[in-house]
Amino acid sequence: MTDSPYLFPAADYPLETASDRLKVREAVSGFGIALRYQERAPDPAGAAPGDWCETGHSIFILSGRIRYRFDTHTVEAGPGDMLHIPAGPQHRHIPSVPGPDTVRYVLTEFAA
Repeated sequence: MTDSPYLFPAADYPLETASDRLKVREAVSGFGIALRYQERAPDPAGAAPGDWCETGHSIFILSGRIRYRFDTHTVEAGPGDMLHIPAGPQHRHIPSVPGPDTVRYVLTEFAA
């Protein structure tokens, strides 16, 4: 296989536990973009909402369902859906998993 700055073999980036409900595989490119595969487990009944996120993301849902709460509305996405959330406080959001299944998705964002 050819060495390329555009290829990020999954085996080089372990799936790490970020919290009790979130696992992340992250590769940060030399181009200032973080590429992430994430697995978010369902939210237990009565779970407190997470913190607001103001980071911009482009997201592709592989399986399961995810819900994003914004100040003005809520959106739910499932397999094959794509979302783009711009960065900034006017687009702040809180993700959650509304169904019984773990949601698996790929997202990109500008690396910090």
